[in-house]
Amino acid sequence: MEHGNVLTETDGGLLVVTLHWPERRNALSHGMRVDLLDCVRRAETDAAVRAIVITGHGDKSFSAGAHIPELEERTPVSEMGPAATLRKDLPTAIERLGKPTVAAINGYCLGAGLELAMGCTVRIASENALLGQPEIALGQIPGSGGTQRLYRFVGLGWAMQMVLTGQRIDARTAASIGLVTEVVPQADLLPRAKELARDMGSRAPMAFVAGRDAVLRSTETDLLTGIDYERKLYALCIGTEDAREGMRAYAEKRAPEYRGR
Repeated sequence: MEHGNVLTETDGGLLVVTLHWPERRNALSHGMRVDLLDCVRRAETDAAVRAIVITGHGDKSFSAGAHIPELEERTPVSEMGPAATLRKDLPTAIERLGKPTVAAINGYCLGAGLELAMGCTVRIASENALLGQPEIALGQIPGSGGTQRLYRFVGLGWAMQMVLTGQRIDARTAASIGLVTEVVPQADLLPRAKELARDMGSRAPMAFVAGRDAVLRSTETDLLTGIDYERKLYALCIGTEDAREGMRAYAEKRAPEYRGR
């Protein structure tokens, strides 16, 4: 399926979404964001899709950020309008999707591209990846959740340095500070991303959502409140048919067949 500069293909239970605007290093235009949100919403309701991989076309760029001519048209008034709301909502829609997402970061992952990747459940990078929030060099700051999510992944010190200097970091540095979980050769990037996505997509759907939400809540609350939240989610999971199936499958030494209930 094609959505302009966003290409999608299915691979078993995976939906592979490719940002495809190579002459602009896969920069994110408004139209691409609309198409990405459409892909996410369709995947949410498609029972055949168990997980999603998001990557960029080629080996030089995941996404180099926002489309600069669009930046030049933005005003304080426009930034309170629907286009700005969509930019803000897209990473959150991916983050809160009821299915796992893996960002396969190849080459440049900057600005809006990094904000998009930070909405994914997991991020892995090729050895040539460069990640950053360079908006400060244009007299701006990240505007789609970058300042908020970056801190949650890398801590206050690195978030301050990256946002306030616009510094790009290489893949190994990104892994060392927790922004990505793995660094692999370029040839292994997509296969490894698919492997991770299939692994997470094979889990009981409610357990996936509950586990993800519990971890996300840990960044927003104190320890005892978070533990209480975890306890309630655990109680909900333990009462599902999938939990019983998981325990039966373990006892019978076979793969579980989860049905999402």
